Amino acid sequence: MPSFGRPLTEIRPSPLVAVEQLLRTHGHETPVGLHQGKTVFTPCAIPRPWERDEFGIAAHEHAPPAGVPALRGRLADAAAARRGTPVDTDQVLVTGGATHAIAVTLHAVLRPGDDVLVLSPQWLFATGLVRAAGGVPREIPVFLELSQDPGFDFTAVIEAAVGPRTRAIYFNNPNNPTGFRLDEDQLARLADLAERHDLWLIADNAYENYDFSPDGFLDPATVGRAAERTFSVHSCSKTYAMPGARVGHLISPPGCGDVLTKWSLHTLYSVSTAAQFAAYEALATPPEELAARRARAADAWRLADDTLEIPHTSVSGGLYTFLDLRALGDGEEFIRRCAREGVGLAPGRVFGEHCTAWARVCFTAAPPAAVRDAIHRINKIYWEGVHER
Repeated sequence: MPSFGRPLTEIRPSPLVAVEQLLRTHGHETPVGLHQGKTVFTPCAIPRPWERDEFGIAAHEHAPPAGVPALRGRLADAAAARRGTPVDTDQVLVTGGATHAIAVTLHAVLRPGDDVLVLSPQWLFATGLVRAAGGVPREIPVFLELSQDPGFDFTAVIEAAVGPRTRAIYFNNPNNPTGFRLDEDQLARLADLAERHDLWLIADNAYENYDFSPDGFLDPATVGRAAERTFSVHSCSKTYAMPGARVGHLISPPGCGDVLTKWSLHTLYSVSTAAQFAAYEALATPPEELAARRARAADAWRLADDTLEIPHTSVSGGLYTFLDLRALGDGEEFIRRCAREGVGLAPGRVFGEHCTAWARVCFTAAPPAAVRDAIHRINKIYWEGVHER
């Protein structure tokens, strides 16, 4: 049998699948899956039949590789309104979710063996995407340190890791899994560092609608001259509660559109036309509705914060808090015991090599009453484990 050209044996299988199996194995009568990044919100748009004249393309026709022009136009207009500066339609690439947007970016900018500095803890598939693109991920612990010490000099830590093969910095903000938010000053320092070392910035903005800070979401590309080197990743899955549509988009620096479209063409050809129409309609969601969803998510965070008796990160945005299980020595057995009691948690190790004694909770993955009940269960398990030690 011929061998694979680039086996990805160093990439672990999804741990969330293992948690699902644990929940099914123990068959708890009221399982609550707080391990996946979900909300109980209904989608902002349900696909419906449409005429060709309405969208510029019929449902049975395949879309252009960069995306349907009508949708790209709406996305460019939304970005321009958010940034306060013009965004050309050629800078917008419609992708198969944020995952595809990140993958396309990495394939476009990396040469084999290039380093990507991944600000950690990070979204669990970020390092695997770097490896799949032929790069080498370098986890840089930042978010837990900042959450515990606002004066932590995170740029010095990042700068110390920059080497001759460093090509890009990846980060998501608000951060999954900690809920920490980089503010304008911190983003400016990161942009300055990238400019000094001529690095790309890959800004994962999946949780842009769930920034709970008074100032709201700040697009990293608007800070200083960051737009010249920032690939901005956006997702319909979180903002519009339509993960099954698999639609996201990428806003690239000027002049990068052609190479990104080539990579998208040769990995996907184009996103489903029906999914793109759903995204087109979702973009017409009134701002008041998006604000109401943000408020519901913030309420879910406050409920979790009030109910948890386990040390955890303070949340400024996103859908998660990170449980500190260091008093137990390790988080793996705690997660297994929680699964036996019908509560799914995501193991911390998949969010960073330094996070084995942590676990992620998604506080919007179930209705409030179910979240409260699940937290009571894990509180009990936590204190039992503390007393056993």
